[in-house]
Amino acid sequence: MPIYVGQPCSSCGRILTKTDDIVVCPECGSPYHRDCYISEGKCTNQKLHETGESWQPTIKQEEKKPEKLICPNCGAENDADAAFCCNCGAPVNMEKASGGYQRTNTGTYNQNPYGNGGYQNGGYQNGGYQNQNGNYQNQNGYGRPYGNPYMGGMGRGFSFFGNGAYSADYNIGDHTVAEYADYVGSNSPYFIPKFVRFENGRKWSFNFSAFFFPHIYFFYRKMFREGIVLLLLTAALSIPTLIYYLYAYGFIGEAIVSTSSFAVIYNACSILSYVLSLVAGLFANYIYYRKAKSDLDTIKNDVVEYNSQREALLTKGGTSMAYAIGSVVALTVIFLAVMMILMGVSGGAST
Repeated sequence: MPIYVGQPCSSCGRILTKTDDIVVCPECGSPYHRDCYISEGKCTNQKLHETGESWQPTIKQEEKKPEKLICPNCGAENDADAAFCCNCGAPVNMEKASGGYQRTNTGTYNQNPYGNGGYQNGGYQNGGYQNQNGNYQNQNGYGRPYGNPYMGGMGRGFSFFGNGAYSADYNIGDHTVAEYADYVGSNSPYFIPKFVRFENGRKWSFNFSAFFFPHIYFFYRKMFREGIVLLLLTAALSIPTLIYYLYAYGFIGEAIVSTSSFAVIYNACSILSYVLSLVAGLFANYIYYRKAKSDLDTIKNDVVEYNSQREALLTKGGTSMAYAIGSVVALTVIFLAVMMILMGVSGGAST
């Protein structure tokens, strides 16, 4: 973050250096040492938040005369802030060029320096991200900030178990990390590296929540079709166990559980129930990736205006505790209905 180097930390007042781990307030842009920000637990410049103003440098930095960049391909001189050569189109600044084609506020890519006329991006505009040495920060006035001091920053990239770092503009297929992050919500650092691997051909990764609570997890992530299927399968496979417990507690007679076929069905359903949980745990993340990709395609094709797209992503994606609780209630109702039927049948048979 070059613009913050040489400025005082908003917490301790010590001058920030190139070697410091610098984070900024996502609302006003005040710079901090990461440890200082965590220690404070909030931004100290609350007056800026109240007035809607942004942090400004307090120490004037020395102005350096821009140097010309020499193209390694053709030898032409380029401005210091150029990403690609003005003569042949070859990259002259890899840090800037690595972000790919530059987006405009019209939803299109600027002209490709290699000769193509530019590509439409389905109307999705990315004018709200500000690049500060690779640290993207959302300046659209709502949504999550990129550059979360607790997570290492989306723009700076994040690395989990060797998965690598990805900037907000990194493309995962037809969509960017920023778009998927908006869709996923707060747990995007967990999903983004997996989405990258899925795009490259992999189709599984283990999800413990989906393994232990299959249908609940799918409803929680708004995967309703799969959640309903898992709910019904879970209910069906649990009936033999329910019958056994009703017998063990004296609610039904032994006529059903005493048969040899019941033991076979009981064991088969127990095994299939475990297999169902295992499959859900292995493929839940991939199924979620496919749903996210499909929803992104639909939203970006149907909605042109950028802010409306983001609102649609935030609404369509994310999580829902209400749906998760609803799935638990639905399974409970199914179990109660089955219990009433079984007790009625058993009572009728005994008479």
